Amino acid sequence: MSLKDRLSAALDATPPENTRRRDTLHAALAAGDNDTDIGAAFSRLIEAREQRAITLDHNGQSEQAAEELKEISSLWELYPEGAPGPAAAKARAAAKPKAKRGALLTRTQMIIAGAAVVVVAIALVVLLRNSDDSDVTAAPASQAITVYKDDHTLGNPKAAITLLEYAAPMCPHCAHFTAEEFPILKREFIDTGRIFYIFRVFPLGAPDGAVEAVARCLPAERYFPYMEMMFREQKQWDPDGYQIADVEAAIVGLAGREGLSPEKAKACINDSAQQERINQSAQDAQLRYQVEGTPTFVMNGQVVNLPAGQKTIDVLRLRINSLLGASSH
Repeated sequence: MSLKDRLSAALDATPPENTRRRDTLHAALAAGDNDTDIGAAFSRLIEAREQRAITLDHNGQSEQAAEELKEISSLWELYPEGAPGPAAAKARAAAKPKAKRGALLTRTQMIIAGAAVVVVAIALVVLLRNSDDSDVTAAPASQAITVYKDDHTLGNPKAAITLLEYAAPMCPHCAHFTAEEFPILKREFIDTGRIFYIFRVFPLGAPDGAVEAVARCLPAERYFPYMEMMFREQKQWDPDGYQIADVEAAIVGLAGREGLSPEKAKACINDSAQQERINQSAQDAQLRYQVEGTPTFVMNGQVVNLPAGQKTIDVLRLRINSLLGASSH
């Protein structure tokens, strides 16, 4: 039996409630029509889950790590005889260096206070993507945008268009879009009820996870103003662009503008439940939309390509007006 047939059969046999396994199988099968492409994608997906299991273990979440390793072993067993199996997976996991515990440092160290947040950049799922010049990359029908209860949103939930943005607080392009172009998007399409907007953090480094964790500690109505402030003040805390020596202290200090004490801000950063939510959201972005960087926009289930040299707002406006025109006929 081919790998494609094995994965298809496994998908059919997987209960609907096991969404993580189903997402992994869906993403692998969406990578191509032959076993070579599917196998390469499937291996990367499993290796990303191995990294997650290692991080869970290092964070003291041993039960969750054990469950993830059990699922990883089950996934490796779907390979034909002679391909990497659970023993190989465990050997690779054991060989990976353990993360150090300590204060949040620079991006090169990728450590978050008390426990490392998964650094998505080292576990990116690189799947095949369209190479033509069209402005969207089609996603499988099963990968349409799902709105989660903990999403932060703006606009009309019944709008004809749902626009999902993945951004990283350290990303300079995201900061520029937030300051210069998002106000136009909001004025023209969100405030007028034509777009339902969803914002999610896709961390490129540990400081991104720290900022998101603090944001989640704030009242819901302060989430967007705080994120806008952190984009605007990147020079005060971003270790990558501005060589900030004590990133944790900088983030904690800026949290004070929102009324959080240093003790509360540090507790937010160290909240294991928030770390797990950030990890799961990042993996969901990889599995559903093959997100590789920020900003990434998903419009009605399709990833919008942003050609170099074009303003993001111009690309989005063109696509939005195209969809709105089509929906009016």
